[in-house]
Amino acid sequence: MYTTGDKLLNVMKEEEIGIAELSRISAVPERTILDIMAGVKEPELGVMCKIAEGLGICVHELRADEERYAVSVPKDTLAKLIVVSEINKVELEELIHSILEQGIEDHYF
Repeated sequence: MYTTGDKLLNVMKEEEIGIAELSRISAVPERTILDIMAGVKEPELGVMCKIAEGLGICVHELRADEERYAVSVPKDTLAKLIVVSEINKVELEELIHSILEQGIEDHYF
């Protein structure tokens, strides 16, 4: 999984641009850029837009990858989820995401 900082660092390496130069062309303080790269916090959208514009890229290219979690699931529960996804003609991953977002009752468990 790549964070916004990882993606920013990769773009900076590709463009052969340093922190000071990025700060200058994006009007974002060096300290803020360092915090993003270090993963101290995810930046606000406005800051990311300034950085993306300075780099000449789409802001979506800097978005952190979606987090994924490993969860132990009993076989019978997994089997039920697979059956429900097939009955509803929904991909298993989409069903699980929906359950996590909306709750179990909406899916008749």
